[in-house]
Amino acid sequence: MAALLHRPGGASRRPRRTAPENILGWLVLAVLSVLVGLPLLLVLAQGVAPGLGLAPDWSLRPELLGEILRRPLWQASLVNSLTLATGAMVLGGVLGTGLALLRHTVSFPGARLLDAAAWALLVSPSFVLAQGWVLFASPSGVAVSTLGLDVSHLVFSPGGLIVIMGLIKYPFAYLAASAALHWDDGSYRQAAALSGARPWTVLRTVRVPLLTPAVVSGAVLVFVDVLGDFGLPAALSAAYHYPTLPYSIYASVRQSPVSFALGGVLSFYLVLIIAAALLVYFRALRSSRYDFLTGRARRTEPPPARWPWLWSGVTGLVLLVAFGLPLGTSLQVSLSRTLHGGPVPGNLTLEHYAEVLSSGSRMLEGMGHSLSVALGAAVLTTVLGFLVGVVLTFTRFRARFLIDMAGTVALAVPGIVLAVGYIFLWNQPVLASAGLALYGQPVLLVLAGTAAALPVAVRLQLGALAQVPDSLLSAAGLSGARLATRLRTVLVPLVAPALVSAFAAVLASGIFDLAAATMLAPPSYTTLPVEILLEYDRGRYGYATAGAVLSSLLVLALAAASTILGRRLLGGAQPSGRRT
Repeated sequence: MAALLHRPGGASRRPRRTAPENILGWLVLAVLSVLVGLPLLLVLAQGVAPGLGLAPDWSLRPELLGEILRRPLWQASLVNSLTLATGAMVLGGVLGTGLALLRHTVSFPGARLLDAAAWALLVSPSFVLAQGWVLFASPSGVAVSTLGLDVSHLVFSPGGLIVIMGLIKYPFAYLAASAALHWDDGSYRQAAALSGARPWTVLRTVRVPLLTPAVVSGAVLVFVDVLGDFGLPAALSAAYHYPTLPYSIYASVRQSPVSFALGGVLSFYLVLIIAAALLVYFRALRSSRYDFLTGRARRTEPPPARWPWLWSGVTGLVLLVAFGLPLGTSLQVSLSRTLHGGPVPGNLTLEHYAEVLSSGSRMLEGMGHSLSVALGAAVLTTVLGFLVGVVLTFTRFRARFLIDMAGTVALAVPGIVLAVGYIFLWNQPVLASAGLALYGQPVLLVLAGTAAALPVAVRLQLGALAQVPDSLLSAAGLSGARLATRLRTVLVPLVAPALVSAFAAVLASGIFDLAAATMLAPPSYTTLPVEILLEYDRGRYGYATAGAVLSSLLVLALAAASTILGRRLLGGAQPSGRRT
């Protein structure tokens, strides 16, 4: 995980520190402290000092951290989250790694669909996918009305939720393993085969052990993402009572009076578990060496499968269960007058889409608000991510490690925890007296979206920044160009494709940011994810799913447009020279 913000190269090839670079470094560090550091510290402080800065009668109570062993709701939230995350980690890790091995071992019709499905699931909001599963499995849902099967007892159970989250989150493990399988050195497998090992033995004793870093990385990513996921419990709240840490943290702030202790203690344990998972991951990677590629390594070109129809069938089944059922259910419900009527001509209608697109539609209003928030967050995140990358790559700023750590923390901390921290930070009475109380203002959504998406934007730009020779910036500096001029006229044109990619990624994900929208949006400020969830909870399933389908199409269109623009920029700007 820390590799997502790893600084390319070493300090020896960075130029000496200059005043403008130090100013830029301190400015970036100050912004990160406000966006990430202070909100996280305040929300964790509530676990030992509930009401700190927000209530006149707050007191230091470190014994509250032990209350999780005596309070049933706190304990159930912790156990449920650990059970769900661990089960999904095992299932998603095995499924993702197995599919990646299949994809890069043999060639068969439809193999590329595994890549497309993984990325589609990765960018799809978890609460929309979870709503699809709920509408499919509910007693009057699609499974009963269309297939005549009652699967509610299978889905609405801890085991069923583990399967759902494993199917939703397996792309993390799939993409991690696929990246490791992109290059291959067959000498090890050939040596094992010459020793008489069967293909299964070679796979089990040679190939899979060499993939340990990728397998562990994918499994930890699944665990961390499931542990902090707010979308599934939010979608399930109306159909199945299964308290988790993120949902209980949300409830602690939403209830009246606000339970500072509940939100702080559960946030503390949530962050602690994630930190422990990352520590185990780092120790596992450092315990052995896995640098097995040599000069004989070649790009993977899998041979034709012996039974292509079998593997095509496996691919189709996985796509049907993981992708087709939840999204197909949402599409069917959005085109149906009633949920229980089934896909018959008399029950099909476009009235839900017409209502979404009608004048005065709250869904359309929420779509506009969410798009404007995501646009603002995308601009700020892209610019800030670029500046963070510049500091980490081209300067010798003495506090670079703090900037690196802030980005890693933002990557690991769940969005719901950051959102609660923003409430505690920007609702401080001292800020209100100074006219800086931003709680209840849409701008807070932009700031929260920027903090949550910053690690992704930095990672997408670091690779491009590492390819730019230091000599280009040094030459511009010797010609008298100021730092801002060098960045604007030299660096930005060379990394323009990466900037576009970061902008598009943040824009697409920010539209469906449920945690921030639920916690931070003003009461009169309609946002898309909150409106979809509200209409879903009210039983207006057709209207809610129609809004989700149209919004997903909008996100896909934005992603496609940005990809085309990025490719054009890539063709027009190529870095030259070698880094010294």
